[in-house]
Amino acid sequence: MQKKLIAAVATAGLLFAGSASAQIKIGFHAPQSGPAAADGKSSTIGAEIARDWINEKGGVNGQKIELVIYDDQNKPDQSVPIANKLIGQDKVVAAISGSYSGPTRAAATVFQQAHIPYISAYGVHPDITKEGNWAFRGVQLGQPQGKGAAKFIADKYGKTSKVTMLTMNNDFGQSIADGFKEEAKALGLTVVKEYTFGLGERQFGPIVASAKADNADVIYAIGYYFVGGPLVAQVRAGGLKQPIVAAQAFDSMKLMEIAKDAAEGIYIVGGMDRGRTTPADFQPFLAEFKKRAGYDAEAVAANCYSSVMLMADAMKRAGSTDPAKVRDALAATKNFAMLTGPLGYFNSVGELYSPLEVTVVKDGKFVGVTVIDDQAILAPPK
Repeated sequence: MQKKLIAAVATAGLLFAGSASAQIKIGFHAPQSGPAAADGKSSTIGAEIARDWINEKGGVNGQKIELVIYDDQNKPDQSVPIANKLIGQDKVVAAISGSYSGPTRAAATVFQQAHIPYISAYGVHPDITKEGNWAFRGVQLGQPQGKGAAKFIADKYGKTSKVTMLTMNNDFGQSIADGFKEEAKALGLTVVKEYTFGLGERQFGPIVASAKADNADVIYAIGYYFVGGPLVAQVRAGGLKQPIVAAQAFDSMKLMEIAKDAAEGIYIVGGMDRGRTTPADFQPFLAEFKKRAGYDAEAVAANCYSSVMLMADAMKRAGSTDPAKVRDALAATKNFAMLTGPLGYFNSVGELYSPLEVTVVKDGKFVGVTVIDDQAILAPPK
């Protein structure tokens, strides 16, 4: 009898321990290898800081969260099997993309079909949220980002300014370029010429030579930092001295490593002002990121940190990890403090409204210049 009692107590203890250590699984994919690996590393560190800080404060609804992390190599043909694995094998209740638009678009379809809430931390292509109502975006959509850049150029350099566009020919580049051209026309800006280039291009001599003849007032560049770095370096080496305004993905400390002095003076619409003191966790995040990574924080890291925090907050508000309840809580989000700017609201298809920060590279640092907060151009389309 005594042995049976001891066994029962031991079994109860194991069950209790198991429930106390039960974890909420959240899927996370990012490019850990390949040309986008630096962004993937930063994205992952940002997400892991959020996980750790949430767990240090007791987790979510009494449970710790676990990030189930996979390398998507920035390839859609990798993100689809990863999404299926996260759902079928890992049994995640939610997922976050720390990747670019291509892999995120592909994975969004899988999570939509499985009814798993999914946040695109910084992928900007509009199709990410068009599959249904289970995907949300933690950053401004591409078109509003482009419109914000047109407004910044018109306000700073005049509405009669002539602009040469240098556009990466992928989802990221094209979606931002579409918004820019639409708003540029409305504001009276003239796009003299648009040059496109691929993800793998590093030699831009022909583009630079042709752009010199454009005699534009401003150059607007859209691309990832690892392409943008060689691009602006060659633009400056080729003698083009016009102001350069760039898209969000130029916000990387690696830009300065690649472009060196050519990065000085570049304006970034959708960048991150490292000098801000709000929200309260912003400066502690910057310090913790540098401690872990060994370099200053990237905007993509802040986006991923905020997306994990937002997902956890939705679970707390839902009082549940049931995917449908979490999805509804996400949709009802109002005035959530993202590190890259306040999330005002989500519209009916998961697109957020948030102001756009504009930064400038000054003495090798990203310094805040202004904030664009104009509902007329930044409100997500219905």
